[in-house]
Amino acid sequence: MNEKGMYSNYRWLVLLAGCVAILSAYTNMIVYAPILGEIAKDLKIGMGPATNLMMAFVLATAFVLIWGGVVCDKYGITVALVLGLLCASVPAVLMPWIGHNYGVVLFFRLIQGASVGFIFATIGPITALWFPQRELGLSGGILLGGISIGSALGVVASPALFGAVASWQTTVAICSIPGWIGILLALLITRRPPSPEVAKGLMEAMKSQAGEVTFSKALTLPMTWICSFIVFFNAWVFYCLINLVPPYLAAKTPMGLGFGPATAGAISLALTIVGIFAPLVGGIFFDKAGKGNPRPNVIIGFILSGFFTYLVLTSPVYGSMGLLVICLMIAGWGIPFMLPALSAFIAMNYPPSIVGRMVGFCFGFGTFGGALGLYLGGMTIGKLGTFFWAIAMISIAAIIGFILSFFLKSRKV
Repeated sequence: MNEKGMYSNYRWLVLLAGCVAILSAYTNMIVYAPILGEIAKDLKIGMGPATNLMMAFVLATAFVLIWGGVVCDKYGITVALVLGLLCASVPAVLMPWIGHNYGVVLFFRLIQGASVGFIFATIGPITALWFPQRELGLSGGILLGGISIGSALGVVASPALFGAVASWQTTVAICSIPGWIGILLALLITRRPPSPEVAKGLMEAMKSQAGEVTFSKALTLPMTWICSFIVFFNAWVFYCLINLVPPYLAAKTPMGLGFGPATAGAISLALTIVGIFAPLVGGIFFDKAGKGNPRPNVIIGFILSGFFTYLVLTSPVYGSMGLLVICLMIAGWGIPFMLPALSAFIAMNYPPSIVGRMVGFCFGFGTFGGALGLYLGGMTIGKLGTFFWAIAMISIAAIIGFILSFFLKSRKV
């Protein structure tokens, strides 16, 4: 069968369902960030413990990602998407009734974090089974653009809704609406199986060129651990940027820059909005310029995010609104730019039977970097009363990721 018959146009509907699911999960994650100071006051806690509400989400994401891929490989894309969206949306819609105790909110943030673990594991199967290799970067870029769309939606909607309803719990509940839409799309669209010729062809290519690779064997490959550690520092930079920069902008001086929640949310849009386009450009760059080599994307991404994040801490930059917005935009571009290359790297180098688990493992292990960065950031904020070192550690993580990128090599399957 020719390629046109193997890959029908229906693949774009599957991609849409996956993209909506991803944006929904990240909307639920980021909605806390611009109003974190108000949440801390309502729950009668400091900014350090309040940051743990962000860290708990990311920590749960890391744990569930490692085995969320098993759910996807065993039960399919639909089950993984719906389960993930329920984890995100049910706690959010219940928050007006359960969100009055710090311990309870922290527990349900852990449940919400599980959502990304299930949803993210579908990226590998969607791209590998529904799209030809020449579109791996493009399809991955569109899917991963959902991260920034959801983050941008949450950053803008959160302070606006809070100003209208004067309740962070109600704000969180309203922002769960995209998740319910995502559940409907997943049930309507993703139950259709991909072409059996695609899965058969991929398995035969893997066997003929590299032999059968089991999940346990994949864990012994150096490229698995290099990729995982690159994702570790990628996640450190990404999750700290989108979760710590908005409260840094909003917090009163000398802790932060003192812009307040509404202005901080608007400025933070510069950080997240570019991430909608960065994965798409990064995917095309990977397909065309990189020729399937992920290293250029990774190097460029770490350089941009690391350097321009550090500039945000300097007085000439934060003293000028124009420079601040420009630096945030470039810092926000780097990490999403490299994500399609990393997801495509996994899709190209592991058999379809384990690709969901490998996406889950690499991004699950890697996401512990985001949890560690947020934990250390929250600890330094609580002890030092400033966001400076929490933000500076983002640049340090980017430097380490940049060094690791030179060791990333493909099996060229």
